[in-house]
Amino acid sequence: MAMLYALVARGSVVLAEFSATSTTANAIARQILEKIPGNNDTNASYSQDRYIFHVKRTDGLTVLCMADDTAGRRIPFAFLEDIHQRFVRTYGRAVLSAQAYAMNDEFSRVLGQQMEYYSNDPNADRINRLKGEMSQVFFLLLSFRCTNGFRLSPCFWFFMF
Repeated sequence: MAMLYALVARGSVVLAEFSATSTTANAIARQILEKIPGNNDTNASYSQDRYIFHVKRTDGLTVLCMADDTAGRRIPFAFLEDIHQRFVRTYGRAVLSAQAYAMNDEFSRVLGQQMEYYSNDPNADRINRLKGEMSQVFFLLLSFRCTNGFRLSPCFWFFMF
């Protein structure tokens, strides 16, 4: 599993978190929350052993996940963006005054489900999914050409590769 831990926080106040395994991720995550500079929107990654902590702060709301180092950056940051949108859509302005862990009962399940999806489902990686779809289109065009005797222009080949 690529993603093992996630949280949503306002400043250093954790509003929801989920851990797929027993680690010290929550202690490290809190240290990271304390050290994120300023209140500016930011995307950052921090390494700890073989794990990478990816952080996205937008409009005072911080979403953090811990992934193993094989996950890269694209999928964890897509996960963080998805979680941020879901959280804001679900709770709106209530996050501005919520107590610690106020949304944990409901939203920890969402964190767990989305961690599972982004860790295991190939459709979570949009770029690879689009490459696969383009390959299918290319195959269909090529088979159409072969069966109907049409010739594809050089311009088509240029845009395909």
